[in-house]
Amino acid sequence: MKKYKVIIDTDPGVDDTNALVYVLNDPQFDIKLITTAQGNIRIENATRNMLHLLDMFHKDVPVVEGYHKRLSNNTEDASFLHTFEGLGGYNPPKTTTHKTVKKECADAMYEVLKQYPKQITLVVLGPHTNTAYLMQKHPDAKDLIKNILMMGGAPYGIKSNPHHNSFNIRTDAPAFKYTIDTKLPIVMVPSSIGRDEGYFSEEQVEMIKNTNDVGLFLAKTFETYWEPNYEDRRIATNDISAIYYLTHPNLYKIKRANIELNVETGQTIAHNTFNGQFKIVVGLKRHKFLKLLFKKLDEMSNIVLPEIHDPARLKKEKSHKSIYKTTTKKATKKTQAKEKVPAKKIAAKTKTPKTKAAKSTKTKKKAE
Repeated sequence: MKKYKVIIDTDPGVDDTNALVYVLNDPQFDIKLITTAQGNIRIENATRNMLHLLDMFHKDVPVVEGYHKRLSNNTEDASFLHTFEGLGGYNPPKTTTHKTVKKECADAMYEVLKQYPKQITLVVLGPHTNTAYLMQKHPDAKDLIKNILMMGGAPYGIKSNPHHNSFNIRTDAPAFKYTIDTKLPIVMVPSSIGRDEGYFSEEQVEMIKNTNDVGLFLAKTFETYWEPNYEDRRIATNDISAIYYLTHPNLYKIKRANIELNVETGQTIAHNTFNGQFKIVVGLKRHKFLKLLFKKLDEMSNIVLPEIHDPARLKKEKSHKSIYKTTTKKATKKTQAKEKVPAKKIAAKTKTPKTKAAKSTKTKKKAE
């Protein structure tokens, strides 16, 4: 089995947590370091969430808290979708057994890169703040990184955001410029891939919930994360759609391009060219991708998570459910008929109950 050495820069967040659960339990990922970023939620909560995941899954991976100050003046977050604590309908504890490594983020990243020169893929799942500080403090780091895999960007535009400025880039566009300036090969997986192609349907979320303890945990986090402004109810898989490019690139369709960045607005525009710095994902084999995820989830059936059955936590979660609601439109019969559930043999251990669409209020912004 081929293993991939990675540094994961993340801001968990529901979508990041989804990805991290898979990666922590997938032996193909050799995680040398995890750094946390100020993105979806406050960095203190993102760090706590990361440490809690290590507690839950009994994993020992060094975690370093990243930089609180972005290079830009943008203070935007996406807590309206992830909740203030960041894990949707799941209520995390205030303290964790695992603790952060007390090092400056740039130094910790640099030490790992020096130890494994040209062997590390830098996986950036949030804003690029930590990467920028790394390049500022250790300019030769770019010569030690193998490549970069990132989630974010809207280089060809999307219906919901014609300005091409997705969340992970616009929140710290000057930092993303440092990433471009490394001249390293970069795989960009726009958030539209996780929303429009790799998403979980409402029926699939019920299947996930009934698969095992890990699925039940993921389903709890999904409770506030239904995508707004879609005709059906769906859960985006932005970060998990990005990270599996590393191990299963055959599932993805790409275009080579260079990226033009507007540092003031975060706008990213692709200029297609045969030898472009970026491989931009423009398509995903949905059925095969979801079959992979259900298979990986089924392989985690030996994992027991007492945390999700804790009565005190469940009571607190129930009291918060009415606070966080998202906008969905009732699925049309045509939409429902088109959606096929992959991997039925894998996830069909229990019958899928019918669920009612929750009433909701519209969110003003959408985190891409």
